[in-house]
Amino acid sequence: MMLTGKCKVDFEKWRISKKDSYLKHCFFEELMPSMQYGVFVDFFDTKGILISVAGLTLSKTYIFEIGIDKNVEYFGDCFKSLSEARTAVIKKANLLYNK
Repeated sequence: MMLTGKCKVDFEKWRISKKDSYLKHCFFEELMPSMQYGVFVDFFDTKGILISVAGLTLSKTYIFEIGIDKNVEYFGDCFKSLSEARTAVIKKANLLYNK
């Protein structure tokens, strides 16, 4: 899960400014993807972009949604794993942030 452009720059500023010494001093790239995802969720939340991933039990697929302020966008793409859905929602949030 990689951020690009202004989103990447702003994320690094946000991460370094955190009072939480672990997040400030750790090597973010070395965190497990699920832990990186959690940090990204926190970052986007501070920018008014709310993201979530949901699993559909019966079909064993995952979908995601992105909320910007009071607007919510649902994406119908189906993913076979939670990891794929997490990656997709971060990519989409990154694109929206950079617009």
